[in-house]
Amino acid sequence: MKKLIAAAVVAGFAAPAFAGTMDTPIQEPQVAMPPSVPASVNWTGFYAGATVGFGRASWDTPTGTDRTTGAGAAVHAGYNMDMGGWVAGGELAIAPGFNQSVGNREVNWALAGRLRAGPKLSEDGRMWGFGTVGLTHVRHDAAGGGDRRSDNGWVAGVGVSYLMPNDVILTGEVLHGRTRGNANASGTGVAVGASFRF
Repeated sequence: MKKLIAAAVVAGFAAPAFAGTMDTPIQEPQVAMPPSVPASVNWTGFYAGATVGFGRASWDTPTGTDRTTGAGAAVHAGYNMDMGGWVAGGELAIAPGFNQSVGNREVNWALAGRLRAGPKLSEDGRMWGFGTVGLTHVRHDAAGGGDRRSDNGWVAGVGVSYLMPNDVILTGEVLHGRTRGNANASGTGVAVGASFRF
């Protein structure tokens, strides 16, 4: 392309330059340079990290619905694929239940697998907004121990991630999930996390 531009400049301005007299000033051609566009960072790669969150849960009881609030934590790992202006990926997370009570059940642990996808929100591509949807599996005991059971459910939400220059990913999300089974529990909360891309 540079050779083509140089050839066009020589062909267009050589004849007028030689056709003039010594009194005619020779003007240099003005070549406009295209504006520089900052390179967009690439999100492709594996990552792992931890998440903490706070939310409100509700569940069915024989006399109606009961509610509680609480905090939790999880570890996660996943893979993102950069598709230019969009990023998509999958993530697996596991959270200890800390024996939190939901109805007459105590949560042992919970597992979630979900997909995330959405557009890059900043010109340099470091900020990514996404929607997420996935499936959950919860293991729980009767209050006081024994009678171990498990239930399946789903989770969905929206979030924003920021990829720092040192490959640390900061994420904030709003999530809602439902588990069908013994207590028909549902919950909504906010979560923040940090991951390292490798």
